[in-house]
Amino acid sequence: MSNMVAADESASISVWRASLSIIDKPQATFASLLAFPRLKWLFPASLSVVILLVSVWVTVPYSSELAQEVAERQWQSMGLTPEQINEFRDQAEQFISPLFIGLQGSIIGAIGIVVVWLIMATLFYFVSIITGAEPTFGGVFLVVTWSYLPLTLRSLIQTIYIAVTGSFPVYPGLAALQVSGDPLKDGSNPLVALLGFIDPFWIWHIVLLVIGLAVAARFSNLKAFMIVLIYGILSIGLSAGLTQLGQLFGAAG
Repeated sequence: MSNMVAADESASISVWRASLSIIDKPQATFASLLAFPRLKWLFPASLSVVILLVSVWVTVPYSSELAQEVAERQWQSMGLTPEQINEFRDQAEQFISPLFIGLQGSIIGAIGIVVVWLIMATLFYFVSIITGAEPTFGGVFLVVTWSYLPLTLRSLIQTIYIAVTGSFPVYPGLAALQVSGDPLKDGSNPLVALLGFIDPFWIWHIVLLVIGLAVAARFSNLKAFMIVLIYGILSIGLSAGLTQLGQLFGAAG
């Protein structure tokens, strides 16, 4: 059955109310947002970027320490002499300092999340066009940013947890079942990446994408699910592929 929620029949809704109603009334919320979309994407986008930056700077002491630990293990595995390790340590000092890692994480993270949204919106937009729908790119982008809120909430919870406990890194979903305690090995273990997707926040993100895309393109939830499934497969495949590549390079080293 086709999704018959008409955006033009929906009432305007504030971003504050939408951020709450999207939990229990996602279909009606997306219809209202798409009916009056003017800059409505700005709220979830800004919130996601701000929380990302907060997360970077809260975790930067732990990130710097972890980077130092990983670097030391790599140098030792290369069979370097103590003198060579000291030389590498001096050269790498500025690149693994909290300030450098914080600035790098902030810039790359903020740019990266926007690029990811644009890629997602472009993928959904063109696949929807190919399948016969006529959504607007702006509407699809709005759906992408609002459906990202569960992942933003996950980031916030993890940041609070790290700040309170000092435990870092935090692995999402069932990835914790596969971690060995060695960040170098865990970072190149494809099972850690795959199990990380079995996460209630990521599943919630997928559900919101399906519902939002169905409303934006005005077709069935099943059709929207099939399109979002492409995104899910690509995300999981890319993540597993990158970790496998890291494992191969680690083995070669």
